[in-house]
Amino acid sequence: MNIVKPLLVGERVRVKSTGQEVTIDQVSDHGFTIIKFNSGGKHRFLNHKLEKLEDNKSVMYS
Repeated sequence: MNIVKPLLVGERVRVKSTGQEVTIDQVSDHGFTIIKFNSGGKHRFLNHKLEKLEDNKSVMYS
């Protein structure tokens, strides 16, 4: 079951496809988020391609 939760600026999440942990920089109402990589770069990602880093459970966003 997928639990839908809103994204919060500053929250740490994981990119599903790579497993890389990133920080949320900006959140859009249109289904995408600007994330900040640890190396300093920023990139736009679709919300459903991110997962929360809590309790080893996969929580999807939308």
